[in-house]
Amino acid sequence: MNTNTRMILTALTARVPLYLEGAPGTGKTETVKAVARWLNRPLVTIIGATRERTDFGGWPRYDDLEGRVKLHPFPWVEELVQAGEKAILFIDEINSNEEIFPVLLRVLSERVIGDIPFEGDVLAAGNPEELSVSGLVLPPPVANRVVHYAWQASPREWARGMLLGWEATLGEPPPPPPPERLEAEIRLVRGLVASFIERHPQLLLQPLKGKTHGPWPSPRSWDLLARFVGAARALGMGEEVQALGAQGAVGPAGYEFFQFLARQDLPHPEELLKDFRLLPQREDAAFASLMAVVSHVTADPTPEAWIRAWELLIRVREEGRPDLVVPPARLLTSYYRSLPFGEKRKLPIPPGAMGFIDLVERMEAMVRKEE
Repeated sequence: MNTNTRMILTALTARVPLYLEGAPGTGKTETVKAVARWLNRPLVTIIGATRERTDFGGWPRYDDLEGRVKLHPFPWVEELVQAGEKAILFIDEINSNEEIFPVLLRVLSERVIGDIPFEGDVLAAGNPEELSVSGLVLPPPVANRVVHYAWQASPREWARGMLLGWEATLGEPPPPPPPERLEAEIRLVRGLVASFIERHPQLLLQPLKGKTHGPWPSPRSWDLLARFVGAARALGMGEEVQALGAQGAVGPAGYEFFQFLARQDLPHPEELLKDFRLLPQREDAAFASLMAVVSHVTADPTPEAWIRAWELLIRVREEGRPDLVVPPARLLTSYYRSLPFGEKRKLPIPPGAMGFIDLVERMEAMVRKEE
């Protein structure tokens, strides 16, 4: 399986939109078709250069049953909706028509076409600015909703596909990871992203400056990164795919995150909650582990895991490392406050953790007073 296919498979597993950018005629479209057949998933293809806004929003038509004008979907939208969760929407030549850019915002981030939701995944392809039909690039709001990938044209793979068919370049599809493992890996990477941003807050949001296109960091694109890298880990993809996905989501900041990730030798949150001795001694790794635990626990809180998370923070504080526990304690406290009263009763706060909550409340009061 080549890198192009690995990137597509990972994006589909992560359920994040992937934008394939490369020179025309290098096999992007044919590979997407082959992957869809390979996975036995319905593929709905539209060509951006030949579409108008109404093709996405629907065509106004009087509805006799309701006695009013309604936006009726085009046949390709109905096909996509009927195909359900297995469907793949492939938007080819996505950067060839600026008229469709506004309507793509909800398509990419919410899976909504006009007012019609769909359950499938989204892939897109386009050509570099100098080779595209209209000389356009993805505007920043659209670019921030996809993982960017520079298509790799391999003469050997192309020749093999021409002779034997594109499916011959794919091999056997790997089994999909169990849903629980996929979500566990995504939660782990989300915790690592939170740890990284706590230490590098300036990288959370960096709108494009002096550059007109490409990936850039925002809270949305960091979440794309977490989903993509988590899915890559669940699939057993190597560092190349993880690094390409990280940079494709947030740009150069993704390289910094991946370097941070590569330096960590972290226990899985579930293992750490069972045995506190697994917490790394190195400060940055310990902090990343604590943030990963918070992400893991708040994603699927059980009373046992909830109490163990607080007990872990208490232990770290008692070991003389209080600075490490304030940010994770703040996140646990915020999560607890957001719960309905009935849910709070299911997640008791250990007596030793009340000091953390008091500290968080004092810090927040000081911030409000300064404001």
